Amino acid sequence: MENQEGIFRRIRLICPRCRQGKLGEASENTVGCSACGTVYPFEGRLVDLTPQRGSALSIPQHAMESGLVVPIYDSMLWRRNPLLRIFMGLTFDEEADMIMTSLRPQAGDVVLDIACGTGIYGRMIASEFPGCFVVGLDLSLTMLTYAGRRFDAQGCEDSLLIHGDALDLPLEDGSVDAALCGAALHLFPDMEKALKEAGRVVRPGGRFAAAAYYRRESWLSIFVEQAASIMGGVHGHSLDDYLSVMRDAGFGRAALLHEGPLWAVLSGIRE
Repeated sequence: MENQEGIFRRIRLICPRCRQGKLGEASENTVGCSACGTVYPFEGRLVDLTPQRGSALSIPQHAMESGLVVPIYDSMLWRRNPLLRIFMGLTFDEEADMIMTSLRPQAGDVVLDIACGTGIYGRMIASEFPGCFVVGLDLSLTMLTYAGRRFDAQGCEDSLLIHGDALDLPLEDGSVDAALCGAALHLFPDMEKALKEAGRVVRPGGRFAAAAYYRRESWLSIFVEQAASIMGGVHGHSLDDYLSVMRDAGFGRAALLHEGPLWAVLSGIRE
């Protein structure tokens, strides 16, 4: 893996506290802000830019923090479960292939995986597109720790994991070549802000892709919405909502790549 100095020349991080200074090496296990002087932990490939959070987590967020749940996320028990095709209209591998084809990563590209979880998409990019630098960001430190171990096992050196907030990305404007958000847009409390942030950090001409639950007029969607109201943390949006907000965020030619019973894959190009 590159040393700290090399990483932070390539990945242009900004301080989430003051939003002014750039982050760079402060010591062997920390990075610091050039403006306000705030220091953040950095160990292995993981930099922690998120302050202590309160306990007001939704049920899905609590699940993503559980050491018992996290290891099964990208297994046949969850994301790779073939039965999910009934609701999604495609398998995970088909979805991931659609996203990779849309992003078209090239050697030297910086690819941002927003709400990366266990790194299920990012590890695929690192494996299939050598020379790309994968930046994974997630609000769950438990997920990121697990993702780090999986990146290590895969032998992927060109990667950085950020404990951070998708609604306030700690990256300079236009600093990534492509971005994706898999299975998370419907979990954000403010989908519009998340997409606006994605549009801010992707360079002009860069690509974006997402996979998400969408609301439709059907008994299945009504059932999901009712279950979501009990659990909390799941926000239904129509396909038109997604596409309209993507265009407002700067992703021209926003397109629907796949429409399943409850699941959509979308893409756009930054204007």
